[in-house]
Amino acid sequence: MKKPSNCSNLTIDPGCTALLMIDMEKAFVEPGAALCIRGAKATVPACANAADAARRAEVPVIWVKRIYKADGSDMEIPRRKELFARGCFGVLAPESTGINSIEEPDGLHREPGETVIIKPRYSAFFRTDLDRILRSRGITTVLLAGTTTPNCIRTTCYDAISLDYRVIILEPCCSSQTAEIQISNIHDMERAGAEILRDSIFPELE
Repeated sequence: MKKPSNCSNLTIDPGCTALLMIDMEKAFVEPGAALCIRGAKATVPACANAADAARRAEVPVIWVKRIYKADGSDMEIPRRKELFARGCFGVLAPESTGINSIEEPDGLHREPGETVIIKPRYSAFFRTDLDRILRSRGITTVLLAGTTTPNCIRTTCYDAISLDYRVIILEPCCSSQTAEIQISNIHDMERAGAEILRDSIFPELE
């Protein structure tokens, strides 16, 4: 795998690397959706490019998703209260379709056979089998993409670092509500030990 042009001293071994695509679901991505992150829609092409390139390099793509019970009873309490107060019900429910659904946004697709992790809270590692799955495959490096940078990306990053994974954030594939939030959280993760790729992880796509 080629080195990214902005990190000449960075090498990535495809054999021990996985791409985690986090919360790229219509309910978070589509404008007007109940949980829309304003910067998410613009990252769809970059996320699709990263997923396609990972597949070509035989880097596993792992889809980390939120799916709540249809009645919202297993949501975080603050989120449930806020959504219900707005009259938003059935958000991210199993088998949901449409703007508030668990579906991947148009332009981003999951290939048959790719692993799906359902996380109950922000971190992809919290009460999931992700750590066991990664270790069983000999994965020591995780590439993080998706939304939202200050919540799910950041908590996954810190848990991965705590579990001794090498963490690489694909900045063009991550999103926040504002540019200021994005920048400050990227800087915080970098200071905590994550590596930040500000261009494509796979330069041949550029």
